[in-house]
Parts: sequence; C-alpha cells; structure tokens
Amino acid sequence: MASALGANRNYVVYETIDGETILIHLGTGTYYSLAGVGSEVWEMLAPGTTRESLTAAGRQRYEGDRASIEMGLSGLVDELLREELLVEFEADTDALASRLPAGQVPFTVPVLQVYTDMQEFMLVDPIHEVDESAGWPHAGAA
Repeated sequence: MASALGANRNYVVYETIDGETILIHLGTGTYYSLAGVGSEVWEMLAPGTTRESLTAAGRQRYEGDRASIEMGLSGLVDELLREELLVEFEADTDALASRLPAGQVPFTVPVLQVYTDMQEFMLVDPIHEVDESAGWPHAGAA
C-alpha cells in the first residue's frame, strides 16, 4: 500500500464551476477558492492520488519549467494539508492517469485563496443554534 492524498471528506465540501473550485471546511467555517491550474490540481487530488503521481501528471499536463511545476504543485499540496483540506491515507491503487485532462496548457503557480469573513455564519448549526424569531443565519443568544 502507498500513502495517498485525498479530500478530507469528513469536513470538506467542494464544487467546481467554470474552472473555479470553491471549498468549505465545515469544521472551521473557512472557505477557499482555487482557479485555473489550482482547480485542475484539486480535481486530480480530491479522489486520491500520491504526490509522485501528481508530480508526473503535472509534468505531462503543464508546459513550463519542470522545477517550477514541481515546486508549485508541492507548495499547493503542502498548503492544502496545512488547511486540513487534504488528508493522507493508505491506498492500493492510483487511477490519476485516467482523470488527467487531455492536452497541455501553460503552468501558472496555483494560489489557494482563503476567506474567513463568514466563519461565524458557517459554524452556526442551522437547526439548534439559531435565533428562533429571526432564523438562520442569526445565532441565538449564547
């Protein structure tokens, strides 16, 4: 078995629309945005893959300096792990090659945008912790 990385399915929900991925960490209330290369990389990582497979896929998918591609991908993976959006697990197989988009595109360093402005609302339990007269997203008196 190999150590793989994948979406932290216990706490993270995400959706990709028109080349932008929005992620929400339900444990912290922080939400995130990845666009362009970052969104593609998330789509490769989320189902599960190894760092080695991601790096090989990046060299195949992206045009540019090999060292820059590897550093950019590694940096994004490290940041996603720090934010607990990715988790490590043991995997028997790695089907990243079958999920790799076709063709080559220029590499730009992926940037994880972090937003904390709505944490208070994201962490309110919409059933148990709301003001009964005002409703969600208004927190009840604690």
